[in-house]
Amino acid sequence: MNLKKTQYLLLIAFPLLGAYLGSMLAGAAEDSPGISLMNIALAAAFLCGILAFFQRLGQQLWQWYAAIFLALLFSMTSMLMIEAPISIFSLLMPNLLYCFISVLLIRLVFYGKYFFRLRTLLMGLFGGLMTSTYLAALYSMMGIELADNFWNTAFLYGLIVYVFIAFSMSVADLILVRGEVKELRKEDKPEDDQ
Repeated sequence: MNLKKTQYLLLIAFPLLGAYLGSMLAGAAEDSPGISLMNIALAAAFLCGILAFFQRLGQQLWQWYAAIFLALLFSMTSMLMIEAPISIFSLLMPNLLYCFISVLLIRLVFYGKYFFRLRTLLMGLFGGLMTSTYLAALYSMMGIELADNFWNTAFLYGLIVYVFIAFSMSVADLILVRGEVKELRKEDKPEDDQ
């Protein structure tokens, strides 16, 4: 199939747009100091988009490389944004875990054949769990005490953001599949004419 590879960039752009809209709907502020929920939502969307990009290209090994690279990149940018004295190693471990779980989430849930009909819902549920656990780890490293309703609020925020990410990835995937079907039909027409 000679589908233009630039169309695969929709798998990165659409989740970013979805995460932005979902984050705004969930009430996240854009201009909060330090690492904001919007930053985390956009980073999660970028991660999911990159992983989906490599999944569609059939480069599953590159998903792991991207996960390691992005975990390191997210850790370094977090160090610049956080004002607490935290080592890069203590930030790298939760980021690596988050990225590795995201690889499995994209492979087994989003592109898994058994969960196709439920993938948006499952992505939202797992995303809510991942986001709330990640935020709890990040806050404990920074010495911030968790609020009474932290788990409910963080889970709901992650659920909304990941539902929007999964839906936008589904739309991007649908556009790519339609393009591939059109190309296949064009390839089949000359053979039918003969």
